[in-house]
Amino acid sequence: MLVVKADGVQKHRYKAAQQYLDDAKLLLESGRSGSAVSRAYYSSYQAMWAVLGDPMEGKIWRHLGIIKHFVRGYWYQPDHPPDSPGLLEHLRLPLRRFYDLRIEADYDLNPIDMAVAERQIKLAAQVIQEIRQRLELEP
Repeated sequence: MLVVKADGVQKHRYKAAQQYLDDAKLLLESGRSGSAVSRAYYSSYQAMWAVLGDPMEGKIWRHLGIIKHFVRGYWYQPDHPPDSPGLLEHLRLPLRRFYDLRIEADYDLNPIDMAVAERQIKLAAQVIQEIRQRLELEP
């Protein structure tokens, strides 16, 4: 298993991801499902950014781009053949749907069912767990 020496910024983003996940759970308990989805989404976004690092040329990660690069799995297995499916392919569609749901909650102001919000929180927790187990990080 690869052990990555995270710099201060990466550690800060990873910690933020965990805090956002806690916030999402509190929002869900308060019946604020749309806000819970938004915080849970940004939990996964920050966690992915933490392991991928900053994008090239001082740019910022675009939401669908960060999902694409995260799912490829180069961040923990750099020698993965580029012509084969991503190492975390099972997360590609759920993360893409997560992004769309966050747009619905934040921009379209559509109501979000509590059960849907709970599933998204579980997905954010899964992203953090995938990172934790592959990089041997402490909870």
